[in-house]
Amino acid sequence: MSNGSVPSDLQNALKDLGTHSDPLEEVDPALFEQVARWRRACGDAEGAATWQTWSLIPPEREELKRNLSQLWLNLDETDLAAQILDDESGRQDETWEKLTVLLKQAKLSEATTLQKKLLSNPPNLSIQTLLALVEAWKQAENPQQAVDLLQPMLLRIQRRNEIPSTPVCNTVAQLLDELKRFDEAEQWWLRSHRSQPHHTWPLMRLARHALRKKQFPIVFHYSTEVLNREPDHRFAPDLQHKGLAGMGASKSLAMIQGETPPQPKPDPHFQPPEPELWHQCRQLALVGFSEATLIEQWFKALAEETSATNPSTPQLPLKLWLVASPDPLWLKQQVETLQSTLDQAIDIEQWPSWDPQRHGTAQLILEFAAESPGWRQQHS
Repeated sequence: MSNGSVPSDLQNALKDLGTHSDPLEEVDPALFEQVARWRRACGDAEGAATWQTWSLIPPEREELKRNLSQLWLNLDETDLAAQILDDESGRQDETWEKLTVLLKQAKLSEATTLQKKLLSNPPNLSIQTLLALVEAWKQAENPQQAVDLLQPMLLRIQRRNEIPSTPVCNTVAQLLDELKRFDEAEQWWLRSHRSQPHHTWPLMRLARHALRKKQFPIVFHYSTEVLNREPDHRFAPDLQHKGLAGMGASKSLAMIQGETPPQPKPDPHFQPPEPELWHQCRQLALVGFSEATLIEQWFKALAEETSATNPSTPQLPLKLWLVASPDPLWLKQQVETLQSTLDQAIDIEQWPSWDPQRHGTAQLILEFAAESPGWRQQHS
């Protein structure tokens, strides 16, 4: 908000309140009421209530100075904010508002010294004020001071077992990225993703972290999740391609390049399991497979069991986990083709690695094996 957008009579009211040397009990209540009406018109109901209260019960002078200086800062009037914070001797208060003024004035050495003093006994700042100060440090290209500023709040959140908000998670993660503390940043991007799963920005950051560590299945996973949410995303296809290339997923790469994947060669080691293996199995996890041969057999067994089962008998929902596939898009396409042979709904989930908490509830877990019969059974 620029000063020009504020009526001159309101500017004069703010200046009068800032320079008034009389006891505040003697200040015209109409000045406070005028600011209250402005804050209400700006949609700041809480601020309006505060200024309206002060028209009846005047605040302490220090509290008034802090609020006035913040209003001038919001109006990009840094010099006027600095004047408000001056005392009669010309010494300036050691306050968070003063820190904001110093940052806006690019007095970084003084700002660093003041912040150290303030952090020795940090107050419970609002998230809005805190993130504004962090942004000022970022604009000053000093992410370490921003992290130092956030540290007391993060410790407080940890002690209280609170869940940090998405803006806090994103801010911390981005700062740690700038400081090249990538492993720490990754944990904050994960927190951000869990708090707002539909956002794509944390997923892209996680994909780039995985690419840096050459964890190509995870690169593919996160970039694909981005495209599931935002099919026209500008940068996710490149990451998806890099993930598949790093995995050596030739058939999946051919698919995203619009080419015909090479036909799979029969595996001489593969031997199908006995039919009894599928008996009453409605939740299956396949680990490390690129072909859908076992899924085709499972679907056939499901169709046979369905026809022989009383429709009123309670059944688990159908669930298929495709875990750590070396050619994930190719496998998914095969499964979607086979899915048309089922007359039941099935939930299909792909995941880059085995997760006992996510996949351990499967009734049957089969893992790819290079030796005959081409698979082995895991026991959860």
